[in-house]
Amino acid sequence: MFAVSAALSLMLAAAPTEVWSLERVVAEAVERAPEVAAARAEESAAEGARSADGRWLQDNPQLDVGFASDALTDDQGEQRVELMLSQTVEVAGQRGLRVARAEAAVDAVRARRRAVVLEAAAEAVSAAAELERREARARLAEEALELARTLEEATARRFAAGDVPELDRNGAALERARAEARAAMARAESAGARAALNRRLGRPAGAPLSVSVLAEAGAEAGPVTDEKARGDAGVANVTSPAAPMGIQDRPQLRATRASLPSPLLNERPELQAARAEEAAAKAEVELLRRERFPDPTLGLGYERERRVESHGALTDLHTEHLLVARLSLPLPLWERNQRELAEASARRSAREAERVARERQVDAESTVARSTFEAARAAYTALEAARPAVERNLELMRRAYEAGELSLDALLLARDRAFAAKAETVEAAAELARARTALLRAEGRLPTGGVPR
Repeated sequence: MFAVSAALSLMLAAAPTEVWSLERVVAEAVERAPEVAAARAEESAAEGARSADGRWLQDNPQLDVGFASDALTDDQGEQRVELMLSQTVEVAGQRGLRVARAEAAVDAVRARRRAVVLEAAAEAVSAAAELERREARARLAEEALELARTLEEATARRFAAGDVPELDRNGAALERARAEARAAMARAESAGARAALNRRLGRPAGAPLSVSVLAEAGAEAGPVTDEKARGDAGVANVTSPAAPMGIQDRPQLRATRASLPSPLLNERPELQAARAEEAAAKAEVELLRRERFPDPTLGLGYERERRVESHGALTDLHTEHLLVARLSLPLPLWERNQRELAEASARRSAREAERVARERQVDAESTVARSTFEAARAAYTALEAARPAVERNLELMRRAYEAGELSLDALLLARDRAFAAKAETVEAAAELARARTALLRAEGRLPTGGVPR
């Protein structure tokens, strides 16, 4: 889309500040976006949960200590000391299912994080394209103002020479005032667009900022092969409908025709997340079924007992040391995860339905985005091809008026048509950039053409 740059470069003054490239806007927006930071935190939490679910023993061991004495009764010195260490052990293969559920959950949050990155990047580039569009419109307004001033001066000269009536002189002054008002509003709108982009980049709203994302969106999409496209920028060398005669060989338009990305070999992050969430729900249902099996608790302990023994007329204290092994097994008679299993089965069905809906949505979005891109590209090509002739006609009309060969009304009509055509070209350029960004987003790509990791 070098042609996009060609349309706007004629309308924008030299930037007084450093111009931000497409790559820099995308990188800074992703780094500063709060939603991306939140998605990364969720990914870290899911990875921590996966590490915890991977333990072989889920429950902590339990230590029981007991002491018994007859000090409050006959006080003969009898005592009993017990130490028991017990551990619950899973025997139905719950760990494997728990790990599978955790892995699927990590895949889901990781895919959602990539989707958030794509959205943040696309919104930032759209805001940058809007800033360039507003700046181009402001430049157009300044150009119209300069023309109105020139027209007012020419009308004043002709009025002094008696060639035009006072009505024309007053009309030229009014047109100059209206042009000043439009230029002031255009500058304000440009400042608003700059503040919106600064917000997405985490900068102060009034910070100076100039971008060049429309030009680089086309520059990185030059003619490439399908193999190179899949590995690098992610665009395919797709030929558009024939351009008007005389402009087919322009490199700007060749780059525009080559900027249609090829489909991804992998699925979009949203669809990956939906599939992972469905897999996690299925693993959870199976895990709850396995947890209906009772888990035994194994215990190993030590017991020392001191008691009074009689040996005829003599009595003494006898001490015994015992090694104790214990096995306890709960009986799943009433509580068998009925409620949890029903809820998990419902969630699995919901996740499956969401996955089907997401597949349909992804297919529809990709189809619509490609159609919109083709239409925007055709519209821009037509307007860009006609722009030089429009500018030439405006210059000829201005010279004819200054030479007294044209009326003021005819010149104003030609001026309005010329600037309307220029404005339509600017709008078409911005729409083409937005359509390309939307198409890349629909294919799971960043505005730079790459794929988020």
